[in-house]
Order: sequence, then structure tokens, then C-alpha cells
Amino acid sequence: MARNFFGGTAADAAENESGGRLPNLKGRVYASEDSPDLVTDLLDASGTPLKDGLLTDERGMIPAFQGPDDVEQLWVDFNAGRVMLTPNDVGKRLAVHLADPDPHGAKAYTNEAVKDYVAKRGRNDMQTSTEVLLAVDVPAATNDVIRMSRDGVTGTQFKSSGALNLRPFTDSTALAITADPVSATKPVVTVSDGGSTNLRMYKNGDIDSAGKVSVAGDMTVSGSVLAGNIGTARVFSGTVDPATQGVALKPGDIWVQYGS
Repeated sequence: MARNFFGGTAADAAENESGGRLPNLKGRVYASEDSPDLVTDLLDASGTPLKDGLLTDERGMIPAFQGPDDVEQLWVDFNAGRVMLTPNDVGKRLAVHLADPDPHGAKAYTNEAVKDYVAKRGRNDMQTSTEVLLAVDVPAATNDVIRMSRDGVTGTQFKSSGALNLRPFTDSTALAITADPVSATKPVVTVSDGGSTNLRMYKNGDIDSAGKVSVAGDMTVSGSVLAGNIGTARVFSGTVDPATQGVALKPGDIWVQYGS
């Protein structure tokens, strides 16, 4: 709450109908042009209550005084009809208002309201107590929902179709998974058709696939190859029969002879 200053300017003169000044005269102060109630909550320029009311000086001028809190208009009557007075400190108040970094509290409100929003630029550290941190309603298309770009080059894209296209900007691993602390019995990657899981990949390198595994190039296996159609059969190749080399052949073992 603040009081405004009235009077005290060259325009604030008390005059009669003929234009003559009215010195040392008490005026009646009202809140509006037709209000019947007098305003008595008045202070002089130094803040002292005007016990005798509003008086003109010896020149017939209205001295500077303070009106009630937050009042922007007062009406005074020096026996010649009511005349409106407006505050004389509007310019000062406007300057203070313009100098205030947040005169309406909008900045403080905005900072509080959007503190958890994602900024368009810069780092975003978001904290949430809800289960869903970011929910996006995407169109039925393959538009980019999230796209990383650098120097005009499009990198990794998260599509509205649900696909994730990994595209590093530099000679980096496209997908690196740190499996710790996932246990060896828990898959690190699973692929499911919505019902059963068709593929599992474990942290120790094991791959459990319910479907066909095709290899276009060579396959090197350091351990056993197990399959339902060959059981525990072993495959040997070379110019010499493995049986002559101290190898105890088992039923189902295969020796592919080549050369001489």
C-alpha cells in the first residue's frame, strides 16, 4: 500500500469563479465528483496528518499533500465547485516501475511455474516424483519425435512409428550397453512379438533365439555346437583320419577329408 502525492504544482491553485486566488482557505476533499463523504485521511508532504484539513497557502496555491493509500484521484472544493486533482508523482512512480526488474512479479511467477519445463537450449536437469516423466502423443506416421543434429547433419532419430535410428556423428559405437548390475541370468536385450520372447541376449555374450539364425560370413565357435538334429556330434576335417590321431570317435561324429 502506498500514498500518492497531490498538489504542489503550478496548476494546483484554488480560485473562485472569477479566477481570483483563494489564500488561506480550507477546502473539502472527496473521493469522487458526487460522493457525499469527506476524505479526512490526509498527510502533508512530510507525512504529518492534516488535522485542520487541506488549506491553501498565502498565494492561494494548494500545497503538496498525500492522499489515502492507492488513491489515484481526489476532488477538492474551495466553495467554487469540485475540481479533480491527480497525483503529481506519476513520473517518479513510472521511473521506479521501469527500473524494477520484476515490477508485477511475473518473472518470479514464471520462474516458479516453468522450473520443471524443458528448456529449448542448454542443459536440462529434471526431477519428478511421477511415474511418467515425458509423454508424447505422436501422429500415425514416421516423423521424427526426437532428432539430434550437429552442423546440419542429422544424427540419431526417434521416430513416431516407434523406431529408433542410431546414427553417431563420429566413429563411435552406435549402441553401448553397460550391463552391470544386471545378473548373468537376466537378459540385457529382449525382442518380443508382443506375446512370447523370440530373442534374448545376455551380458556374458549368450544369445537365446527361438527363431532362425543366419550367418552370411564365417562362424567361429570356440565351444560346442548343440542342435537337436546332431546331438553331441563333432565335425573333423583334414587329410588324416582323426581316429588314427588318438581321437575316440563317437556315434554321429563327422570327418570331412580333403587333400591327400
